Amino acid sequence: MKSVLIEVSGTVQGLGFRPFVYNLAVENSVSGFVRNTGDGVQIIVQGTKSAVDSFIKKLQKSEFDAKYSIKKIPCRQYNNFKILRSKKNEILSEFPHDLALCGECKKELFSENNRRCLHPFINCVKCGPRFSIIKKLPYDRKNTSMSEFVMCKECRQEYKDPSNRRFHAQPNSCRKCGPQLSLFSSGKKLISQKDKALSGAVKLLKKGKILAVKSIGGYHLCCDAFNEKAVRKLRERKLRPSKPFAIMSDLQTAESLCHISKYERAELLSSRAPIVLLKKRKSKKYESVFNALAPDNSSLGIMMPYAPLHHLLIKAMPALVMTSGNKSDEPICIDEKEAFGNLSQIADFFLTHNRKIENRLDDSIVRFLPDSCEKIMTRRSRGYVPAPVKTKIKKDIFAAGGDLKNNFCFIRKGNAYLSQFTGDLEENANLKFYDESINKMKSFLDINPKKAACDAHPGYHSSRYIESRFKNVNFVHHHYAHMASVMAEHDLNGNILGFIFDGSGYGEDGNIWGGEVILYSKKQFMRVAHFDYFRLPGGDICQKENWRTAVSLLHKYGLTDKLPGHLKKYKYKTIIKMSENEVNAPLTSSVGRVFDAVAALTGIKEISSFEAEAAVALETAAESCKISKHYGYNIKNGVINMKPLFTELLKDIEFSLPASHISAKFHNTIADIIAAAAKQGGRKYKTRKIVLGGGVFQNIYLLNAVIKKLLFFGFKIYYNRQIPMNDGGICLGQAYLEA
Repeated sequence: MKSVLIEVSGTVQGLGFRPFVYNLAVENSVSGFVRNTGDGVQIIVQGTKSAVDSFIKKLQKSEFDAKYSIKKIPCRQYNNFKILRSKKNEILSEFPHDLALCGECKKELFSENNRRCLHPFINCVKCGPRFSIIKKLPYDRKNTSMSEFVMCKECRQEYKDPSNRRFHAQPNSCRKCGPQLSLFSSGKKLISQKDKALSGAVKLLKKGKILAVKSIGGYHLCCDAFNEKAVRKLRERKLRPSKPFAIMSDLQTAESLCHISKYERAELLSSRAPIVLLKKRKSKKYESVFNALAPDNSSLGIMMPYAPLHHLLIKAMPALVMTSGNKSDEPICIDEKEAFGNLSQIADFFLTHNRKIENRLDDSIVRFLPDSCEKIMTRRSRGYVPAPVKTKIKKDIFAAGGDLKNNFCFIRKGNAYLSQFTGDLEENANLKFYDESINKMKSFLDINPKKAACDAHPGYHSSRYIESRFKNVNFVHHHYAHMASVMAEHDLNGNILGFIFDGSGYGEDGNIWGGEVILYSKKQFMRVAHFDYFRLPGGDICQKENWRTAVSLLHKYGLTDKLPGHLKKYKYKTIIKMSENEVNAPLTSSVGRVFDAVAALTGIKEISSFEAEAAVALETAAESCKISKHYGYNIKNGVINMKPLFTELLKDIEFSLPASHISAKFHNTIADIIAAAAKQGGRKYKTRKIVLGGGVFQNIYLLNAVIKKLLFFGFKIYYNRQIPMNDGGICLGQAYLEA
């Protein structure tokens, strides 16, 4: 006889791990038990040596993301194998994220003889809502919003049967005992319920109506993606003139619209089911559709249906716009009061249900490097949260994140629990959501850290929030946090050279940084180079009025006499005076703003209606021109001077070179600057480790070019993969530096 204790860590709770272990034990004729603990899952297995060895081998080959610590223990008497209850009041180290509908449930959803046929809330232990319905831990039905629904006899039998795939599936229900759909007018008038609500919603969508649809993590605003009139109407009502809309479709439709690699396909069909940014196909058939959905953009965001309700809608409609159901820049709506209050001027009708959403979640967004398995995360939310990022941070800490694209995080036992996307904290509604989410996560994790970290910017809402609640606060400079987030994710030590490029961040000298070369050595950061400072006339308005930055840069380098004619329609002389007199014109080294300036100079984008619109349009232009040339520049005394770049670029404009040609040369220039600075810094500081961080590197054309150059010169390259490169990831860096 052989007896072993197996300690399991990883994301295994709430995902059907215990029933899997139970059935594996029965299959191998071993006795013992399995139960959840505060550190994961504990298993004791006893039987003949061959039976126990077979059990362990199959366990380790399972699809669960888990680590197993195995040790022999003395044998004792176990009559059979049992699933034991979690210890009372035990707060679990892992709690589950929401899972897309699995294949078995999808098959049942469309099987006429199945009792759950067309049930919009079908699920099992392998799929369905998790984090979105949790009130508190441990993750039991009584602690979720499903506690309001009493299981019928059949569902209760499934729930109690360890051999059934719905054993302890907390949201388990059927048409008799589960949540129900309702269809309302924008005036809150009930139109229909249950099956009639679904069929009524489909008819309205086919007529070009806009619906607010209650999903797993909140409401979506929804319309027929191929109805350009409906899409334009949604844009007008949502005050979103050009920002791309993501769509939901089946795989066949997605493949007709976009190129999809095997890695992108796997991500689309994964249980996380994020929005994947895909390369549009060149198609006259869909040209007008693409222009309506994602103008001036070579990519289109597509996600697969992940809730059973989505599958029922997509069965009837090939593709639907599915954009966050919120007022511009506010949190996604999660209940009927919020939806009717905030969306009634946008949606014509509301398809809702009576299962409460406890934790609001936007859809996650990812993108892949060309022909690569390398995934870049733009937004980390549904499907990923609250799964932790493993780190070697030893202290329990709270990190506040930034004010834009905010995610905060708690460190507990070395695990970084990043929050769902909470948005821009300048909005009061988002700040309230931020506060609620912090308190909930704190309760879930049963943690009360004494230390906190936040951005060093004195005006950040997140920083002021933390100051009022913690005595021990570490203020971390923005770009150091970006670099540290990569270091934490990859467990980097020693001399490291970082290129941290973004739109803006409060710098150590009080200026706005955004184009920094930073050395990490002997546990200290040192800025060793940066892009030449220039002024932002009007301050933050330059993020929208790109032409202002263009005029400012030309003035700095004495090139205003070369200002392109299409920019002379603006009050460029006022901008020159503001720069000269240093009136409301702060200094910046921002690479993000340099992208804006080039977009304006080339005529690609003079005015932006959303963040990074100019940079995205510039990237799209570059992708259509395959050249290796770049503009000039020089690096002297740690300053990257761009006068040669703009002098040569203006000549190309004067000679009427295509904007795509100029954009490609500009991208190549930024990549060459990085390679040159890396070679200089690598020799001087004796390092081959390069960190790339900040929102600018979400530009796939640029990132790909930089990686190729740095690999050619033998550097090791690191960047964020599990968390966003943009400000959504700086909370991890803040925590890492506080520890």
